[in-house]
Amino acid sequence: MGRLLLLLILFLPSCRAQELPEPYALLESGRPEALRQVALGGEGYARLLAGWLLVDEEALPPAERGEYAWRYALFLEGVRPFEPGWEAKEAWRKAASLLQAAGDPRAFSAWERLLPEEEAVAALLSLGAGERLWEALFRGRAYQALLRVLPEGVRPDLRAQALFRLSRFAEALPHYRSWAESDPRGHLGLGYALWRLGRREEALLAFARYDHPESRYAQGRVLEEMGRLLEAVAAYRKSTPEGLWRATALLERQGLLREALGLYLELARAESSYADDAALRAYLLAGRLGLEEERFRAYALLSGGLGLLLGKEPSPPLPAPEVPLPLEAPLVEALIRAGKEAWARGEVRYALWQRPQDWPALVPFLYRLGAYREGIRAAWPTAMAYPRPYRAWVEGYAQREGLDPDLLYALLHVESRFDPLAVSPTGALGLAQFLRSTWADVARMLGEPPADPFDPEASIRYAARYLRWLLERCAAFEGLEQLACALTAYNGGIGYTLRGIAREGDLYAFLRFQERDEPREYLAKVLAAYAAYRATP
Repeated sequence: MGRLLLLLILFLPSCRAQELPEPYALLESGRPEALRQVALGGEGYARLLAGWLLVDEEALPPAERGEYAWRYALFLEGVRPFEPGWEAKEAWRKAASLLQAAGDPRAFSAWERLLPEEEAVAALLSLGAGERLWEALFRGRAYQALLRVLPEGVRPDLRAQALFRLSRFAEALPHYRSWAESDPRGHLGLGYALWRLGRREEALLAFARYDHPESRYAQGRVLEEMGRLLEAVAAYRKSTPEGLWRATALLERQGLLREALGLYLELARAESSYADDAALRAYLLAGRLGLEEERFRAYALLSGGLGLLLGKEPSPPLPAPEVPLPLEAPLVEALIRAGKEAWARGEVRYALWQRPQDWPALVPFLYRLGAYREGIRAAWPTAMAYPRPYRAWVEGYAQREGLDPDLLYALLHVESRFDPLAVSPTGALGLAQFLRSTWADVARMLGEPPADPFDPEASIRYAARYLRWLLERCAAFEGLEQLACALTAYNGGIGYTLRGIAREGDLYAFLRFQERDEPREYLAKVLAAYAAYRATP
C-alpha cells in the first residue's frame, strides 16, 4: 500500500505537467457551452479556434456563427500558412454562407474571395450591383459574368480587358479604342490585342501613342518579331529592365559587343532581377574586349550568388535582431509538452500576425514546430532565414555522395523551403521537388522501388544521389562551373543544359542566352543560398 501511494505521489505531478492550460482544456472538452465561453470571452488564437469549432453548431444563430467564421478566415488569410487543413478558402466559404443568411453586408466581401467559382458569382449577383460588383467580378477573373452584367458603353476598360483575357481579341478592339479616348493606357491594351491578331503595323502605331516603358517594351517585342532588330533595340533602350536584357542579347548577336557592354553595365547598376546576370556578363564581355576599367566596374557591381563563379563571396546575411521571449512562450511550450503541436503553431502564427516585429523571437518556435516555410518568410533575409533541419540526413547523405552539406541545404532551401509536403504547380513533389518521372529515374540509380516522395529522408537521399549524378554528367567543367552546370540541369534538365552548352559553345554563353528564365534565376538563388549557408554557423 505504501509503495502504491509513493507511485501515485510521483505520478501525479507528471500528469499535472501534461495538463492542458486554460483555455485549451475547455477546447479539448469539445462541449459547445465550453467552446462558446472561450469564443465569447477568450482571447488570441484560442478565441478564434473556439469560434471556428462552433461554426457548424446549428443551434447557434447564423449571425454569431458567421462572425466566428469571418474572424477565422481573416486570420488564415493574414498568416498564409502552408500547412494542409489551414487553407482560408473553406473558412471564407462558411463565412460567406452564414453572413448572407444573417443579412450581414460583409457577405459580399467573403463571396468575392471565392471568385471565380459559380456559387460565388451567383451570390454576388444577388448581393451587389454597379461599380462595386463590376470591379469585384473583374478582380476575381469572373469575366463571362462581368460581360453579362456590364451595361453597354459603360466601363470600356473593364469590358476590353475581360474580352482580351477570354482571347476574344477582335471583339475587344472597339472597347480599347473607347477606353483610349479618356485614358492613354487603352492604347497599350489596343496594341496587344492587335498584335495577337497579327496586325503588327497597327499594333506599333497603338503602342506609340502611349508614352510609357511598358509600351516601348511591347514595341520592341513586335519589332524583334518582324526582324527589325536595330529598331527593336532602340525601343528596348527606353523600356523596362526586361527590355534592356533583350536588347543586350540582340546587340551581342549582331556583334555589337561594346554597345551591349554599355547596356549590361546600365542594367547592373539598377535594381532588377537582371542586375546580377548583367554584371556577370559585363565582366566576361569586358574581358573579351580587353577593357580592364569596365571589367573592374562590372566586378564591383556583381553581387549575389553569381559572384561565386568569379570567386567573389557575397556579403553574409545580417544577424537577426535580439528581442525578448514572446509572452506566448510558456503557453506554446505547454501545448508542445501536451502533444498539441497544431494548437502551438496556431498560437505562434497568431502572435506573428498581431506583432510581426517580434519575428526574431517567434521564428525559432515555427522551426521547432516544423513550419520552416513560414519561418523563413518571416526571417528573410537575415541569417535566421537559413535553418538546418534534418541535419543527420543532410550531412549523412551529403557525405555518402561526396557533396558539401551546405550545398544540399541550399538546394532544399530553394526548392521547398524544407516543406516535405510541398507540391508545385507543375507537379514537383516533396522537399527536393522531384517530378515523378525523375523520381523513378533516381530510384533506378539506387536500385530500389520508388520511395514515397513526401518522405523527407527519402527526398534528401534522392536529391543527394541525383545531384552527384548531374555533377558527373557535367565533368567537362571543374569547380564552381561544374556546379553551375549541374544546378542548372537540376532545374532545367540535363538534356536541356548539355544541348544548350553545345549549341552556344560555352557554359557562360549558354547561361546568358538560354531560352528559359527559370533555370537562370534558379542558379543564382541556389548559389546565393549556398554562400549564405557557408557564412552562417
